Amino acid sequence: MTFVKDLLTKLLFAALLLGGAGQASAQSYTVTIDTATLGGGSAYLGLYFLGLADAAPASATVSHLLGDLSGPAQLSGAVSGTLPGPLVFGNGGELVQAVTLGGVLKFNLSLTAGGGDAGMTFGWSLFNDSSYLGADGDLGTVALQPGAPNVVSGFSAVSSVAAVPEPASYALLLAGLLCLVLFPRLLRVRRTA
Repeated sequence: MTFVKDLLTKLLFAALLLGGAGQASAQSYTVTIDTATLGGGSAYLGLYFLGLADAAPASATVSHLLGDLSGPAQLSGAVSGTLPGPLVFGNGGELVQAVTLGGVLKFNLSLTAGGGDAGMTFGWSLFNDSSYLGADGDLGTVALQPGAPNVVSGFSAVSSVAAVPEPASYALLLAGLLCLVLFPRLLRVRRTA
């Protein structure tokens, strides 16, 4: 009977651990754009953060923009900061950065939502002087809707997005693991006393 109780206790803690980690809302992402299949030459990386005029205040922070960047970035609208970051985008902020194709471009993206009903969209694209590259428009977007999970959309195989767990998720994971290790020991000490 004691074995079954211990096993059920461990399963309960494991379920709580996994359930709690799943509840953590991923608001941070790592975006990777592999331009190797697009050949060589120069192009432009475009980043934007747009919403409806009545969208609640929100921001997108881009940091650690890495890759073969050429020259200074062209910023317009509500964008502050300098490369490699952080750059903080408000509603209507845009960046255009010259890049050299053939390698990997990578950046971290963190989103902070405001209240209200109107959402915002952060998007990224590659283009040259005559057309979009890798897709017919954006390579990907993250739609930020107040009160709802973010919607990540990829429109091209050259771009990928990975959610980065919040630090609280790591703390939750560590706390759950400690409980799995320490709780059975506490039960054994109580039984022997």
